[in-house]
Amino acid sequence: MDSIVLVTGAARGLGLEMCRQLLAEGRTVIACARKAGEPDLEKLAKGSDGRLHIVPMDVGDESSIREAAGRIESLVDRIDILINNAGVYPKIGTVSSGIDSDEMILAFRVNTLGPMHVITALLPLLRKGKDRKLAQITSKMGSIDDNTSGGSYAYRISKAALNMAVKNLAHEFGSERFIAMTIHPGWVQTRMGSSAAPLEIGAGVADILKTIDQATERDNGAFIGPGQERIPW
Repeated sequence: MDSIVLVTGAARGLGLEMCRQLLAEGRTVIACARKAGEPDLEKLAKGSDGRLHIVPMDVGDESSIREAAGRIESLVDRIDILINNAGVYPKIGTVSSGIDSDEMILAFRVNTLGPMHVITALLPLLRKGKDRKLAQITSKMGSIDDNTSGGSYAYRISKAALNMAVKNLAHEFGSERFIAMTIHPGWVQTRMGSSAAPLEIGAGVADILKTIDQATERDNGAFIGPGQERIPW
């Protein structure tokens, strides 16, 4: 495939595996990581025949996003698919034990506002794209309907807010043939997910990319899980 895909949070975990699989499919990849010099990404770039471009981007910092967007505009003439994968899992916290305001703000800055700022900064390139797909990696923990255990206030609330943002994106850009979706990858074996997770990372990422590739206009504004299962909001 000759599509150009941008992945945030590309230094490790799901993001790094996405870059690996996308390159194996013949795509050009813009890999955005919070800091330069990430060894796994650098190693991947060396074997990519120039198809992997590493761009430092801290999605929790608006100025970093704008600076990265400028660099990306000098590398490619369009972005076909955007995968907003970067995220944080702050301290759990409860109301009874005391909510840490700084952790809540961090969660919103990275998990909710970050993806929206990235889309804003890259919109000129996204509008030139062929696929026009905006994929946000979320979590089932952001589903209000599915919340049967409570806890994890900062993470749950920030992901629920991201899900609402995707619904708004679907309305705002649907008329331009964009497909905005929010994807729950399942419980995957990553640093965040831990080795106890039942889903191997390669299989989990393959399912995510399949979901994005097969998405059509009917998926605009959808909340999708493994196996393309529809998740309740």
